[in-house]
Amino acid sequence: MLKTSRLMYLAVALLVALAIPGAASAAPGWTGAWSTSPQREAGPVFAAQTLRMLVHPTIGGSSLRLRLSNTFGEADVTFGAVGVARAVASGAAELAPGSERRVTFRGRGAVTVKKGSTVVSDPVPLSVASGQDLAIDVYVTSGGNAAAITGHDAAQGTQFVADGNQAGKGGAAFTETVNSWFWLDGVDVRPGHGVRGSIVALGDSITDGAYTTWNGNDRWTDVLAARLGGRYGVLNQGIGGNQVLTDRTDCCGAGTSISGIEREKADVREQTGARYLILADGINDIGYNAKAPDLIAGLQTIATRAHRAGIRVIGATITPFGCDVGCFSPGQEAVRQEVNAWVRTSHVFDGVADFDAAIRDPELPSQVLPAYQADHLHPNIAGQRAMAESIDLTLFR
Repeated sequence: MLKTSRLMYLAVALLVALAIPGAASAAPGWTGAWSTSPQREAGPVFAAQTLRMLVHPTIGGSSLRLRLSNTFGEADVTFGAVGVARAVASGAAELAPGSERRVTFRGRGAVTVKKGSTVVSDPVPLSVASGQDLAIDVYVTSGGNAAAITGHDAAQGTQFVADGNQAGKGGAAFTETVNSWFWLDGVDVRPGHGVRGSIVALGDSITDGAYTTWNGNDRWTDVLAARLGGRYGVLNQGIGGNQVLTDRTDCCGAGTSISGIEREKADVREQTGARYLILADGINDIGYNAKAPDLIAGLQTIATRAHRAGIRVIGATITPFGCDVGCFSPGQEAVRQEVNAWVRTSHVFDGVADFDAAIRDPELPSQVLPAYQADHLHPNIAGQRAMAESIDLTLFR
């Protein structure tokens, strides 16, 4: 399964490279406003049902387009109808009246997304403001009941399901809920003046938003987007359990976690308008006993590839995971300290986000400050905010 997942991911990265522009110079007029990283999901299944998925764009624009991905599906998937509207509120199935729009693909309302491929919609004439939630509907007519489908396992918010074709219709029919996004992996906008591109955050469950407020959109990436005031889209490419060096199929619900090295092309370089990368990965590698030279080499590989694509890279230090029992051993803590020293001093990066310094306990620097702990590994809401507020905004020109 691990080998198959890797080959599928590499194959789709090639298809995406051929079909979807990534850098701002290759995609004039478009900037990434929201994204998530695809994973292989072993369930649930959908048949003749409409999913209503809510997303939180980090910049506004005069129009938008959607990206639908079948990266890990074991069958082609067909959507008989796709729609988008402004949501009345986070976590609510109702649509803002008059904002409903039909989404087309080469002029057609239905679209089939082949196994291992991605499609981009036609432009949709719907304006959206930064932080204005969007509701995106996909009516699944075939392929949604395959043994594996494409999703993202931790949406940190309520997503809705209704029987039949309910795309663009009221919220009353959406009586079922799920906790993942399915098939949707990006929203681009045509931004106004002053928007300079997008910032990609590549990371693990801390970036993905574990223990943040349900339907609250208060991950550190959301806080960073708010601090930037709409100058950059901030694209969250965190996956729970992610490692820099190794694929994982042993965690995080039903979803896979493809290694940072394997997924960085599709999840970083090919994100629309990507100008910066915040590389915030590696804590799970240490947990699985990676050696410092190997982890450093992996992080440097990702940074070098991004630099070659014209993307500036901000290295994030690895946050603490210390406690009395069951956390990092002294040897693992030594690896963390060695990697962090390299991030701070190697000059491989164009800047540093010192997340370690932002949330560690000054009295016990191997541990997260208790006021910032959701558990010994994950920061709580205050910790996520402290991480975001520690980033020097002058790094983003």
